[in-house]
Amino acid sequence: MFHPTLKIKIYQEDLVFGPGLVILMEHILVTESMKDACGEMGMSYSKGWKIINRAEKELGYELLERRHGGKSGGKCTVTEKGKSLMKRYRQMEKETRDCLQKSFEKYFPEYQRIR
Repeated sequence: MFHPTLKIKIYQEDLVFGPGLVILMEHILVTESMKDACGEMGMSYSKGWKIINRAEKELGYELLERRHGGKSGGKCTVTEKGKSLMKRYRQMEKETRDCLQKSFEKYFPEYQRIR
């Protein structure tokens, strides 16, 4: 079926955050590990940290609480501000997607029945 798509990215001058950061944080929320989260996404560990560090610098607050490795390995957890950012991003994404679908149906009604 025909359907519109949209990726929401938030910029200051450079990209601050978007779907990649939010997905990475969702994986970290579950795995509590940057290494495992990056592995699940097929992303390098260094790229994962680059995305997080850039966003934290631009936002002015930490998205992750870090516990460095050792005998039992490191651990990352998403901060309350990070969880709030994720939640609000997903809410905005849903509202935007709903609005986009309504506009698509309004301007392209002929594509609604084609599968």
